[in-house]
Amino acid sequence: MNDSDKVKMTINIGGEHMQIAVPFNRQDAVRDAEKAVAQLFDAWKLKWPRHSDTRILAMAAYQFAISYQDLLSLHEKAVAKAQECDSRLQNLLDGDGE
Repeated sequence: MNDSDKVKMTINIGGEHMQIAVPFNRQDAVRDAEKAVAQLFDAWKLKWPRHSDTRILAMAAYQFAISYQDLLSLHEKAVAKAQECDSRLQNLLDGDGE
């Protein structure tokens, strides 16, 4: 099987079973994501038993979305810093120095 070949998987998010097709090499990442959401959902369901499953799922979605946005911001800063370092190094190699 090729890494890019799709496999069908069934995942469970907050009691909702979904069939999805993912590249063969992404199965572990999908299972890790499913596990992370399930753990957060279960923990918050215990913490706030009066909230509906829908509300808990919305809260979990927000938590993961804000974490994703934070990672995007860190990535953008890292790329900018890497480009700055590359530019400085290139100037040093070209003999321009700072």
